[in-house]
Amino acid sequence: MSISLPVVGAGLVVAYFVIISCYRLLFSPLAKFPGPKLAALTLWYEFWYDVVKRGQYLFKIKEMHDRYGPIVRISPYELHVNDPNFLPVLYAGGSKRRDKYAWALRLFGSSGAAIATASHDVHRMRRGAINRYFSKESVRRLEPILQRNFEKLLQKLAEYKGSTKPLNVNLPFSAFTSDIITEYCFGKSHNWLDRPGFNGKFIEMMASVHDMAALAKQVWFIMPVIDMLPDSFAESMDPGMQSFIQFRREMRNEIDEIKRNRAKGEKKTSTNATVFDSILDSDLPEHEKETERLWQEAQVICIAGTETTAWALSVITFHLLSSPQILRKLRDELENAIPKQSEKVEINILEKLSYLTAIIQEGLRLAFGVSTRLQRVCPDETLTFDDGQTQWHIPPGTPVGMSCTLVHLNPDIFPEPLVFNPDRWIEEPQLSRYLCSFAKGSRQCLGINLAYAQLYLCVAGIFQRYGGPGNHGPSGYFELFETTHEDVEIQYDLFVPFPKKGSKGVRVLVK
Repeated sequence: MSISLPVVGAGLVVAYFVIISCYRLLFSPLAKFPGPKLAALTLWYEFWYDVVKRGQYLFKIKEMHDRYGPIVRISPYELHVNDPNFLPVLYAGGSKRRDKYAWALRLFGSSGAAIATASHDVHRMRRGAINRYFSKESVRRLEPILQRNFEKLLQKLAEYKGSTKPLNVNLPFSAFTSDIITEYCFGKSHNWLDRPGFNGKFIEMMASVHDMAALAKQVWFIMPVIDMLPDSFAESMDPGMQSFIQFRREMRNEIDEIKRNRAKGEKKTSTNATVFDSILDSDLPEHEKETERLWQEAQVICIAGTETTAWALSVITFHLLSSPQILRKLRDELENAIPKQSEKVEINILEKLSYLTAIIQEGLRLAFGVSTRLQRVCPDETLTFDDGQTQWHIPPGTPVGMSCTLVHLNPDIFPEPLVFNPDRWIEEPQLSRYLCSFAKGSRQCLGINLAYAQLYLCVAGIFQRYGGPGNHGPSGYFELFETTHEDVEIQYDLFVPFPKKGSKGVRVLVK
């Protein structure tokens, strides 16, 4: 009796899946860890919650922890921990090797940027070439760039005074942060603050890119294929894609221009050197200085330096305008510290204001930064996690993630976690060890010092001049327009937090 090839093929496929299933559920080094069997069996489980249901796996993981405990297996290959005290173990300093999970980095499309580098050693090499430029000392030295752009931001806000048209504050905040980071990188600004609508199409386009991120992790060839498409075809796929394609072209052109100028002998001095001058002057291997890698670095730095800080400013603005007593207390502190409105105050002075600092910390807590889980892989170390009942030994090479969102909304650490309460940071200064908006350890966000400088400058400078209803400032006041807590609370985890569908952002009237 002959057996047809299709039958043999089907049998082999079935046998393959049976063997894989048995291994993953019974014999895998992760089989001992608790969690849903379906999650342990297949990545399609995550696909359902993050792609089909749009950015919901974070919340499903929270449900897993509620059921199974503080450590769970969330995929055939990955563990997740929900215990804030494990942060310094997982996100250790440079003396401990911590790779990133290559599967999760697919959303970046390429591995040229430091943030998208899986290897601990390669990341350390790439980051070492630009670390100095983002140090606190360097941010202080370049503070005039911040001050100049902030003055322009104030002018743009003033143009809305008396208008009946509401302003989505995330747009000017994004233009402000973008103009600063592009000038840091290339020595000249893209001047989004001067563009109609603050180049809002680009911000809208980024939402499309984030929506694609979850799919890009699951389907590895999505981002490489998009990179290979002709620009005209990619632009026809999404109206916002035209803005993104133009942005990428600008990154390449800026890198090439820096190289051409240097070839002509127009090398910049230490006082006006840019991020990419620093890279080209470094001792990185020549292949690390090729335009194809550097534009990827530029793209990630510029996007990361734009949207997360701008969102934190939007969240802070909403909560201050929703809480008159908090805004009044802040304005009292600012009036005592900065008697003259026109006086430019150095950021190191603002950093000493305790209530302003607490407001920024609370804003960062509820803005999250990156909302999704950030995995680390310990290639040569067995991590131990103690849940109070069992010591779990995590095999080397296992991706382990924690989520900033779950840490920041942990009621045991932050009682009434959805309430904006700056006093908690003053009453318990040790809470700062649980603030992970910029991640922690050797992979901590490169731009943390720049982001804090922007936050201090904007929150202090704007709310020194503008108050809220019943608490007017010398330049007027902001009034929320059809904006509620749903417009700032996370509903979707798309790598960064997204509020409810249909949200029009934090909108204000300037009066």
